[in-house]
Order: sequence, then structure tokens, then C-alpha cells
Amino acid sequence: MKRLLLVVSLVVLSHGIAALPAQAKGIEMGAAGQGVTVSGSPYRYVSITPNARPRGTIVARLDRRGGSLGRWWYLQGSYSVPAVAYDGTGGGLSADGRTLVLNGFIPEYPPKRARLALLDTELVLRHPRRPGQRRPAHAISYVNLNGHFAFDAISPDGSTIYLIHYLSKATGPSYLTHYEVRAYDVKGGRLLPEPIVDPDEPEERMEGLPISRAVSPDGRWAYTLYDGNGKEPFIHALDTVAGRAVCIDLPQLGDLRRRFYFLLQLQTGAGGRKLIVLSRRLGPKPARTLLNVDTRSFEVGRPAPVATASSGVGPWPPIVALSAAALLLLAWIGRRHRQGRPARQTAGR
Repeated sequence: MKRLLLVVSLVVLSHGIAALPAQAKGIEMGAAGQGVTVSGSPYRYVSITPNARPRGTIVARLDRRGGSLGRWWYLQGSYSVPAVAYDGTGGGLSADGRTLVLNGFIPEYPPKRARLALLDTELVLRHPRRPGQRRPAHAISYVNLNGHFAFDAISPDGSTIYLIHYLSKATGPSYLTHYEVRAYDVKGGRLLPEPIVDPDEPEERMEGLPISRAVSPDGRWAYTLYDGNGKEPFIHALDTVAGRAVCIDLPQLGDLRRRFYFLLQLQTGAGGRKLIVLSRRLGPKPARTLLNVDTRSFEVGRPAPVATASSGVGPWPPIVALSAAALLLLAWIGRRHRQGRPARQTAGR
């Protein structure tokens, strides 16, 4: 049965499972349906957990250019490539492409424990034993934690994993809106004791739902746009190397109705030197830029208006002004020329 399930899963994967939404074909809720990749990587990693017994998960590495299936791994239990925002952005893959973190499914709500799987993408399931090794290297290791934790970000070399730790004891609508960010030391196998906070706002409680995620090209900074849980939206900028955070308030979006927050999207620009807050539009219309954030100073500004001829501003006023000035100059030269000619004739007589 397990072998048949494995074969069926691989066939599904080889025919484009990366294009399926998170709810389709038995993929666990909370999974990134499009999988995850990082800048410069030729691969995309996807996961599938079919609704069958015994539960098992296939993680596959797909070629981004043609979608062909390359290496794959099998895990016992339900795991998924984590979605780190409500727009479906996938996470879990380190910038060097070596480590992939998978969220484990816990069949209780709210969960009282967390289980993660760490996949070394350079290894097959079990490598042959090398001289001096007591046991062969394994591609998969596991992390078990007490409490409700979920993956948030990973350092570029995979040495530190950042987790969202949900704090609320309630089970109502606000349950997933109160949390803290914690760091897990992979080599030491331990959760670091202090939460990651903005040193300028150490007492401010983090709350809200993650709407969109963007990552710097080098994988160091993870930027998450939150709805603010009834307050103004903000961007949580997490330095995954130094283990520090900066909260960027966005009062400019305070007049935006909350139901439109989930149309917002976060992107990086200018080689990572700029964050762009976009408002997606229904239909074929392109997204509209609302705000620009300097990732060095964290200053927030509105984009400069683009003047166009159809708007009545654009390049026409300068052209008209220059044309008028040129006509006045020509008129003045002609007048001086007409005045000067009789004077020279009188002097000659």
C-alpha cells in the first residue's frame, strides 16, 4: 500500500503538482501550494500529503525551467512547505538552498506542541556510511517543541530558524493575532530564551495577521506586512543573521478600509534597497504602488506622482512655456532690428 501510494504521489508530482492550490489534492491547509524557491536557485520544492492511511509526505525538487521531477524524499507523517503569509508565499528554504524546513501537522486545536522536519537537500534519504562514522548521514532530522509554534523565517545558511510562538490562551478570532518571534539554534538543538523584539519598542506587543512576505535578495532580511489587528498596518523587518527586528509603522495606510488589507502585496526593488507596498486590483489592471520603504533607513514615503499628457499635467506645460519664451525672444529681436535700421540710415546722410 505504501509503495503504491508513493508511486501515485510521484506521478502526480511529475505532472505539475506545484501549480495546484493549497486546498487541492489532499495538501494540508497552511501549506504553500506553489512550493518554495529562493533567488538564484534552479529548483522549486513542493510537498504533498495524500488523504490516505498511513499518512506520509512526499517532498519533491522540481526544475523551475521545465518542471521536471528530480530528487524526492519520503517522510512518515503529515508535513508541508509552510506558507508564511495569507497571500500564499512559501517559506522554509535557506538562501544557500541547503536546508528546507517543513511544518508538521498536529491533529488538535489549538496545538500544544509543534513538530518540524529539517531536510538537507544535498542528501538522499540515507547516505552510505563513511569511514569513521557510526551511522550513515540522514537527510531528515526533527525538532519537537512544547507550545504552539509555526515556521516564520530562516537564516541564509540554515543555522537559525525563526518561529512564531502564539501566546493567547483563548480559542476565539484573536487566537492567532498575539504572538512573539523566537529563534531556534539548529546546531545547539535549543530554543533561545529571549524573544526577538524591536529594541526601540521592546514593550510593544506584536499582533495581527501576516498579509504578504518579501525577502531580500541575499536571504538575510525577511519582511512581513501585518494588518495590525484593527490598528494601522506595519512591516516586521527581521534580520535573520543578527537576530534583530525592526517594526516599520505604516500610518499612511490608516485610511484604507481593513477589508482591503488583504489586497496589499509586498515586494523588494532596487536590488533590495527598497520595499514596495502594492495594492492588487481585480481584473487585468496592474497593481498600484502605495508606499516605498528605504531598507537602509526604514523611512516610508509615498511614490512620486507620474505626470502624463492624458492627465493634463505631464510634459506639456514646460514645452508651452519654452515655446512662449522663444516667440517673445524672436519678437524682441525683430523689434530691435526694425528700430535700428532707420537710425543707421539717418546717420549716413
